[in-house]
Amino acid sequence: MSSLLHLLVATGARIGEICELTLNDIDLDANTLNIDKTLFRVSEVYVVKPTTKIGKSGERVIVLDFTIERLKEWNRIRSEWVMKMKERPKFLGELVKMPNYADMLRTLCRRHELMHVTPHMFRHTHEAILLESGIADINYIGERLGDTDKTILLNTYGHMSKRSEQLSNEKVNHFMSAWLEKIE
Repeated sequence: MSSLLHLLVATGARIGEICELTLNDIDLDANTLNIDKTLFRVSEVYVVKPTTKIGKSGERVIVLDFTIERLKEWNRIRSEWVMKMKERPKFLGELVKMPNYADMLRTLCRRHELMHVTPHMFRHTHEAILLESGIADINYIGERLGDTDKTILLNTYGHMSKRSEQLSNEKVNHFMSAWLEKIE
């Protein structure tokens, strides 16, 4: 569960995208994660869509330098589980079911008297982390999250980060100070 949580926070991927990852989507040498399909529910049945939620434009490769050790550990644990199974699962979602993960989070939050958290909230957390770390390039953020409509990003998160605003102001002031010194 913790590896899945780590992936949700570190990538901003949707839970359906994480559940449909295969070993081929994880490149441990290049430290990348390929997101190109998703699991979604139609009526009461979960179905694999061969692209992301928004289609081909939402497909992406994410570099995960700091997360790769977690994926290696997950792969080791997965291998131990799989060896005990008669049928070899292809997707992560065959080991951790999407609705079960949401239920586990709900139970964990209740047990520890924490605010209720859904898997999708980690997507919002990831974007807030990007903004807080000083990334102001909305195109980069959109590509990393697989969102093509930048207005949704701006409307949803543009107001969230006072720290990002402060960092941007510091950058502008530093640039202007240096520029003014040159022309005086």
